[in-house]
Amino acid sequence: VEDEVTNQIPASFLQEHNNAVFVLDKEASSKLTRINRPWLVEKVTWSDKLIRKAVLGLALDLKKPILMLTDADYIENGMSDLLADSGPAYDINIKIFNKLQNTITGWPGGKPNADDANRPERAEPARKRVLLFSPHPDDDIISMGGTFMRLQEQGHEVHVAYQTSGNIAVADDEALRFASFVIDYNEKFGIKSPEADAIYEKAVNFLKNKKNSEIDIPEVRYIKGLIRKGEARATSHFVGLTDDQIHFMELPFYETGTIEKKPIGQEDIQLTMDLIEKIKPHQIYAAGDLADPHGTHKVCLDAIFEAVKALKPKSFMDDCWLWLYRGAWQEWGIDEVEMAVPMSPDQVLAKRHGIFKHQSQKDGVVFQGTDAREFWQRAEDRNHETAALYQQLGLATYAAMEAFVRWHY
Repeated sequence: VEDEVTNQIPASFLQEHNNAVFVLDKEASSKLTRINRPWLVEKVTWSDKLIRKAVLGLALDLKKPILMLTDADYIENGMSDLLADSGPAYDINIKIFNKLQNTITGWPGGKPNADDANRPERAEPARKRVLLFSPHPDDDIISMGGTFMRLQEQGHEVHVAYQTSGNIAVADDEALRFASFVIDYNEKFGIKSPEADAIYEKAVNFLKNKKNSEIDIPEVRYIKGLIRKGEARATSHFVGLTDDQIHFMELPFYETGTIEKKPIGQEDIQLTMDLIEKIKPHQIYAAGDLADPHGTHKVCLDAIFEAVKALKPKSFMDDCWLWLYRGAWQEWGIDEVEMAVPMSPDQVLAKRHGIFKHQSQKDGVVFQGTDAREFWQRAEDRNHETAALYQQLGLATYAAMEAFVRWHY
């Protein structure tokens, strides 16, 4: 839409058409100058949010810490009216630096007995009930494992809710291996189970003759779901949770056996509402991947949004904050982050060990995509990059960081 017309992108020629209209959603248009940096194409009203976006972008573009930006930097990059409104540069820099610094906290559940005026989270109650929603059985540890462990270590009552079974992401040979284990286990200990033998034979016969893209029979899906369930439970135990803090929701929209899922239904929303009302959390963490309207993360998030909306009149919801994390591939923009939880090298390693509990998702997964890295590598690279951005902007150096945005409902 904005870059040079080129034969390599035939659609770029539409820029020269005198009757072409481009329709883009927020995510698709996010890199357009008029959206990303509107001050370069028109006069803008400088809100706090826009100032933060502009100043952080300027610092990153010029590879300067925030506090090293000068009046000349602002003027030469189309931000002279910001100087006129809020300048000089020194004052703007200090304001944005402090705001960014205040997003950093080692206390994601709030620091007890501390002044929380400039902290991302409330100090009280000191011990919070926390509900962490994980769309797939490994999103919790991959996307916010460091924060997950820190919340548990700092004495909060942490619950994790695995929203779907994740069964389609298990390879067929993994399912056979676990089914064989059950048969061998029964044989070893003299347990006679014709039912288990029949399920095993049915699964073996199906998988041996399975055609490409053929939907798994229910028995195979159940076996694959149990594999993911066991891995998720092992991860939660590794973090320090007990079984009564681990919830497997198995939302119905997911159980189609294919990549394409059913639309969100009332049963999905009701199951989510029931769990929230049971726990009455002070904090909810959810996967905030908003781009793909049909993706599992987005459907799971919609169920949470609908549940929260319906429960809003309840008194306990007055004290409930909703924090959004991002999935394995993408992080929040630095200008969007409202809470950044730093990790030490040891905490990064502990998170990696937690991810390793998901053995069915290691060494090549069913839906690998074009990124050959394993999930633990993607997670570490992303967390390192977030910490590096903070360092580049002139803040403290950390091994890694996990970022969150608060959703106001």
